Amino acid sequence: MTLGGAIQTSAARAGAIGVVQVWAQTPQQLDCWLDESGLGPCGIGALVLRDLLGVDRGIVARWGGRSVHLMPHGGIAVMRRLSAALQHSGVEVGAIPSSSAEFPEARDDIEARTLAALARAPSPLAVDLLLDQPRRHASGLEPDSAHSSVLDRLIDPPLVVAVGPTNVGKSTLMNALAGRPVSIVGDEPGTTRDHIGVAIDLGGLVVRFVDTPGQLADRGEVEAQAAVLAGEVVGMADLVLCCADAGCAAPDRAGGASLVVATRVDLGKPAWGRDAEVSVTTGAGLGELVALVRDTLVPPGVLADPRPWLPGVSRDTSAT
Repeated sequence: MTLGGAIQTSAARAGAIGVVQVWAQTPQQLDCWLDESGLGPCGIGALVLRDLLGVDRGIVARWGGRSVHLMPHGGIAVMRRLSAALQHSGVEVGAIPSSSAEFPEARDDIEARTLAALARAPSPLAVDLLLDQPRRHASGLEPDSAHSSVLDRLIDPPLVVAVGPTNVGKSTLMNALAGRPVSIVGDEPGTTRDHIGVAIDLGGLVVRFVDTPGQLADRGEVEAQAAVLAGEVVGMADLVLCCADAGCAAPDRAGGASLVVATRVDLGKPAWGRDAEVSVTTGAGLGELVALVRDTLVPPGVLADPRPWLPGVSRDTSAT
């Protein structure tokens, strides 16, 4: 069994949440590894709270058939222990193939890494930008590390989390953005009791979109566990959509980057201020919300920056 792993949160720098991606050559290989490592079944689009190889308790998120994200607490010691446990379980952490060996037709290392990034990039916005990188790196301009970190979202999709009370249309909104049914919807409060995740193309930027269960005043054990997991997911989010309709009080903004979204405005518009308003029934505001989320995560000014960028290359260039 051949498995690879990449620590997307540095094991040398502490953070609230760590992110480790594990990938296999086939979905069957990944299923087998999940079972053998004690993580258990994890279907595509699922986010579950599990014991992480005896090191920590955290989130397991599966966005596709051949890869899974492990999200422990991001302390340096925890990340190092998890890295060691993954190695022991058969995952080659940091085993990234040489771009030059992968793409022998490339004229130099920059072009090889460009081709490697193109092969990985899920976002259409990345294509023209990556194709222009060999010319930009030859221009002599210095990369900007802050902009490079933002542009990395074109390669590793950012996490967008929808939160809010029950029965305000969060699941319906996610289905509309995805263009297909990916979450159960209904008029009964608490219809969504699990976290539903899906990759969605928002105006050329592919994001990992998570619909969290509605916030209930009276919680049973299942709902309480879901609320704990929701807090963990929100803490990892690159952007939180704070959703509510006209029948609700103004939603509280999340601690990090967030947008207040008024839903179901065909039934009435709220008195409180918001960043966006949508109606899935009429389609009003959906295009504007898509553009707002995309431009918040990857601002147009960063896309227009003429300085070089390439995942890994900009960091290497700035370090020399």
